[in-house]
Amino acid sequence: MRNKKLYMITAYVLIMMFMALPAQAAQTLNINWFAPYYDNTASVILPESGQADTSFSFQGEIDSKYKAVLVKIVKGQDSVYYYYPVNNNTVSGQVYLRFGKGTYQVEINVVKPDPNPAVIAFDKLARTSIENTAEGDGRYLLPSWGIESDNQAIVKLANQITKDIKTDYDKIKAVHNWVSKNITYDMEKYKQGKFYDNEGAVKALETKKGLCRDYSNLTTALLRAVGIEARTVIGQAATNGSWYGHAWTEAKVGDRWISMDTTWDAGNIKNGGFVPKFSEKYFDMAQTEFDKTHKKTMDVY
Repeated sequence: MRNKKLYMITAYVLIMMFMALPAQAAQTLNINWFAPYYDNTASVILPESGQADTSFSFQGEIDSKYKAVLVKIVKGQDSVYYYYPVNNNTVSGQVYLRFGKGTYQVEINVVKPDPNPAVIAFDKLARTSIENTAEGDGRYLLPSWGIESDNQAIVKLANQITKDIKTDYDKIKAVHNWVSKNITYDMEKYKQGKFYDNEGAVKALETKKGLCRDYSNLTTALLRAVGIEARTVIGQAATNGSWYGHAWTEAKVGDRWISMDTTWDAGNIKNGGFVPKFSEKYFDMAQTEFDKTHKKTMDVY
């Protein structure tokens, strides 16, 4: 009975996911289910084409014991995850096919509670494939997990910050300065060790505080909202000779990517508290100098 109930819940989510796709009566969409919830050979045939133009939306119902739905898209060597929290037994969101035209493998997972905030524990539910008909690679322009550049508040603020500014370089600098001046380092989160608790750009804007990943995601989201390619960078940073996990932002101007650290330019920690002290020291610093204190591990789409 438990498996049947879960099957119906997840089937509803997946059916609603593809309701927005353009229909072609001659084709159907196959869903392959994973154990332990389903027989591995089981599939659901949906009366939709399995095609999308850049993105598709979904909404559905899911048991509240799950924290979220985690969607992974894969195209060739490229892959990315999207995270959609469960609220009042419902889940919804937009999935972006950010790597250009072609066939994507789409994996649907449910996220389980885990006592370690650095761990995202999930069960695989299903896999299917979607054909993206849109040209153009949008990996550094489209919204992504924690970088909600399509959010109305983000878009409104980005337009306000960059109003009457003519060049992309000056727009990037204006966004950097706004974030460093207006976001406070979250000492409570810092003292609790919630360094992996990535709540996203919208949360940082609402609360006006966050850790390095929150600063970076907000910076990246604001830049993408005005059509500037940007990415959050995960790596390590050095203070007094010691290296620790850190995040910052890179934005594209012409043919080059410039680095900026809106967290370090916001101020510093002193005597157990955050001391605001705005600067532009880590905005477009000579890359050889920036690399002395910052080591990149990966880019976040």
